[in-house]
Amino acid sequence: MVRFHEGKLRNLRLPSAPSSLLLALDIDGTILEEGHPLSERLVQNVQYLRRVGVHICITTGRSVPATVPIVQQLGLGNTWIVSANGSLIGRYSTDTGYVLTNQYTFPVHEVLARVLDAMPDALMGVEDSPAGFRVLKPFPPGELRETIAVQSLEELGAKPVSRVVVRNPLMNNEEFATAVAKINLSGVQSAIGWRAWLDINPPGTSKAKGLQIVCKNLGVDSRHTLAIGDGANDIPLLQFVAYGVAMGNANPAVKHAADSTTLAVEDDGAAAVLEAICAILPGETVFESPSIAD
Repeated sequence: MVRFHEGKLRNLRLPSAPSSLLLALDIDGTILEEGHPLSERLVQNVQYLRRVGVHICITTGRSVPATVPIVQQLGLGNTWIVSANGSLIGRYSTDTGYVLTNQYTFPVHEVLARVLDAMPDALMGVEDSPAGFRVLKPFPPGELRETIAVQSLEELGAKPVSRVVVRNPLMNNEEFATAVAKINLSGVQSAIGWRAWLDINPPGTSKAKGLQIVCKNLGVDSRHTLAIGDGANDIPLLQFVAYGVAMGNANPAVKHAADSTTLAVEDDGAAAVLEAICAILPGETVFESPSIAD
């Protein structure tokens, strides 16, 4: 798999200077398998790429408080973060912590009412980033750990926010998707995620739009960008970059949007792509795993 991606990357004729490249990484389902730590192999490759000068941007649906610990575990002491599916863009460094540079919000009172009308038993929250979420009712244990307050529907919709999250533990994914399809979500960005979960974001926002802003700030040509992702919220991103890779655990729509597919997250598929990037850069690579080197 490493050699497969290496061949694809060489065909792109990317610039040899590492500082001309920008790599966007999704978190959940891409570099991180649920219930497991980041793989040592992946972390080593991330650190090598950063050390030689490749720009790395974390592009995630997570909130800022849930993203920063992953950035720290990756050893990224100075990096851009596109969070909340593109509604929030900021920079993290070990010196200053997280600094928000761009925030996009939208009024949500009507959206909240439509969701509750279609799913009266739904759990809902709004994101007051980078602080966390205010929720209508508590989410299941272990989910939405960034909850900062439980409030009424009127309070949740009283001011513009960066995102609405909807969860229904009483439905399976198929039932949830059917219910969501009946909600009028025109004029906003939305994407169904894992376990009967829906993200609703301001119109015009996406991980791709966020990465465009990062490119501008870094002075990197969009033709020199790479990305790895697994979810529906990654589709615009995978279509935007020069080389977009879908995880093996992604659904068919995500794979169709990507230029290539790698192994699943449980098989360290993202690390295979990172090793391929290392291989096309000047100098020595970090290491090569015999299990996926071919």
